[in-house]
Amino acid sequence: MTMRKGKGWNQLVLFAFLGCLAVVVGGCAGLMAKGPSPEVVQCPAKISWDLADSVTLTQFVCSVEEIKGKPTLQYTVELQNVSDRPLRYRVMVLNPEGKSVGGLLPVKGKPPVVQPGAKEKFSYPVSGYTEIPAELEVIVRALED
Repeated sequence: MTMRKGKGWNQLVLFAFLGCLAVVVGGCAGLMAKGPSPEVVQCPAKISWDLADSVTLTQFVCSVEEIKGKPTLQYTVELQNVSDRPLRYRVMVLNPEGKSVGGLLPVKGKPPVVQPGAKEKFSYPVSGYTEIPAELEVIVRALED
């Protein structure tokens, strides 16, 4: 039995193509919705975001600041806990071409958590770097008990 290229075959290919296109467009739209609004990002780098559902980024700044008399790249991150329970977060700013930085937010406290609705801010210096990279990846994970 041989398969003929006919009207049924063309429709199958068309529906397969449209299905793949819907998955790609829907997937990309979902990823774009995860990032912060453009007003809170003050950084010329192309940034990919991976944020926990329990957090909203309220500020992200890339800058070169004087630290100990030397120009140093610095990332300032401010986040807000939008969940209904106190949480601690792990923040990672990844530079695919070089040094990455990160840490826990809040840095300290008893207990070290961000209360629901509260904001926490920290600056991460990148020693030895004086230029903002072209690309970054920012990951914020909630640390669950």
